Amino acid sequence: MHHASFVRGQTLVELMVAMFVIIVGLAGASNVIFSNARAQAESAERVTAGNLAREAVELAKAVRDSNWVAGGGVAFDAGLSAGTDYTGVPRMEGGAFIDMDFTPNAMSDATAVLKRSTNPASAGLFVQGTGASGSDTPFRRLVTFAPICADGSIQASGSACTVVNPKIGVRVSAVVEWTQRTGSHDITVEDELYDWR
Repeated sequence: MHHASFVRGQTLVELMVAMFVIIVGLAGASNVIFSNARAQAESAERVTAGNLAREAVELAKAVRDSNWVAGGGVAFDAGLSAGTDYTGVPRMEGGAFIDMDFTPNAMSDATAVLKRSTNPASAGLFVQGTGASGSDTPFRRLVTFAPICADGSIQASGSACTVVNPKIGVRVSAVVEWTQRTGSHDITVEDELYDWR
């Protein structure tokens, strides 16, 4: 009889050890699963931010190309500045690019926020700029169109190329910032556009 209770106690200890091992294993597996899910979400946001930055550069190229097609006296960089204000955002609504909006000059400006459109013509698409309607996303975007002068110098907002050192191109720099659980992040995409006509 004494021997039988020892076996029963031994079985209980074994059962508790087995349960402990299973619980530790499940906790480790759940940590790996949640960590992978977080990494996937961060990767998806990084891809989205990169695409939003590239989109702004492509829209600047489209403006330059449209100016070329218009011909006549239209400058290659028409619409890519507001005087010597070179910072803005693409104004987009209803699934269409309208123009460059030079109202914002800082990421903290309300029009720097990218929104998910609620307009039936562009539902779910990213929209931005004065008049854009939708729900705010964690992404903010600004684009700078810095003039490139004939001597290769790049002008900052408030300054310009001169008659002696004329403008021959534009350096487009699109910056997208966003905040997620791991902190603030940003991506920059740059390209240089020249008047090859």
